Amino acid sequence: MNKRQALLVASMCYIIFFSVLNGTMFNVALPELSQEFSLTPSGVSWVVVVYALIFAIGSVTYGKLADIYPIKRLIVIGLLLFSAGSLIGFFSEDYWMVIVARIIQGSGSAAIPALAMVASARYFPIEQRGYVMGFVASTVAFGFGIGPLLGGGIAQIFDWRVLFIVSVGSLLALPVLIKALPHEETQGGSFDVLGAILFGLGVAAFLLGVNTNVWFLVIGVLFFVLFTLHIRVKDQPFIQINLFQNKKFGLLLLFALCIYFSHMATFFVLPLVLADVNKLGPGWIGLVFFPGAMIAALLGTRAGRLSDRYGSHVILRWAAIMMAMGFLTISSLISVSVIWISVTLIFIFLGFSSIQASLASHIASTLDPKETGVGLGLYNLTAFMGGTLGPTLVSAFLELNTTRWNPLHPGGFASYSNGMLLLSLISFSSLCILAVSNRRMSYVPAAE
Repeated sequence: MNKRQALLVASMCYIIFFSVLNGTMFNVALPELSQEFSLTPSGVSWVVVVYALIFAIGSVTYGKLADIYPIKRLIVIGLLLFSAGSLIGFFSEDYWMVIVARIIQGSGSAAIPALAMVASARYFPIEQRGYVMGFVASTVAFGFGIGPLLGGGIAQIFDWRVLFIVSVGSLLALPVLIKALPHEETQGGSFDVLGAILFGLGVAAFLLGVNTNVWFLVIGVLFFVLFTLHIRVKDQPFIQINLFQNKKFGLLLLFALCIYFSHMATFFVLPLVLADVNKLGPGWIGLVFFPGAMIAALLGTRAGRLSDRYGSHVILRWAAIMMAMGFLTISSLISVSVIWISVTLIFIFLGFSSIQASLASHIASTLDPKETGVGLGLYNLTAFMGGTLGPTLVSAFLELNTTRWNPLHPGGFASYSNGMLLLSLISFSSLCILAVSNRRMSYVPAAE
């Protein structure tokens, strides 16, 4: 890796850190927002929901734009939007201004992970991609670990508005990115605006259906049907129809859905377990999660190196096994010891970080080079949807109050044990999906 590539990796990780912080810090500030603007829980939740909607749609849109326009131009636009939304939020006096700020933030922040993945696939040879994505995975793990602690401290010492101004620090990387990113010419082709709108509305309706009203799911299906009909007749559609015919790509997206479903559901189930079973407060719950997040951050680059050495499919397999066994262990020991839960989380977080370091490169290897941007954008969207579905569906499962399923569990709090067992089964299922995908033919990139 030369000096220019090293600068590019460092600057990408820097802005990814701010993107992750922005997504994790605000959760701890929701009570302050609710109190200041006299909001109900459903009302204040829109601070998170609108950001999530825009971020999900934007991840695919920026990926598609990267197939046409230079990444350098798109990342400048994204960072400027991200910072503009942050400034609006910092000076907001009314709740509607906060919502507008989060919409603008999301439209800019979505560019960061989407374009970072495309840049990793486009500007680095295949034998270095795992190493690069290892740095990205470590940064994400560190951001997840430090975000709630940093956000809580800032909101408590200063004011929730200061959380917005933190994200403006991402602009410091802009001169380095402009210097490190290679010069590119605009590619031939046009952007399918109608296709993007139909796809975006379908995604938005689906996410609203999962989080609010089931009738939005019906509306989402309608928009996706219209989108499918549109791309069949459009000369240069938002997403090429043959991308959906790439079976290995589809199977890897399903693998990602299972992994992100399981991992993000952990952040919902375990705080409930630690509060209800172990009687821990918020601060102690954060400390239970902290070691796993930090160790995953420290070892993420190592996982990337191993991916380059032994192949991403090997790392994906063993990382999924680590996650599945970790969930099974917690299911069995859920009422035994907080220390064992914290230790087991190290393996779950390390497995997830290793998958993050390997999966994007593995997916990119199945795509035609002209479809890398939108393909990785769909991967980002799938990961996001898995992270949304996990907590929502597992929360519904816990309300069923099921009896004990795991014979290794000593008894008591069976619903929590069964919830973790369900996550273990989903993770084991992802191994079957991965095995099938490895038998499928893939696209071979024309040039590395």
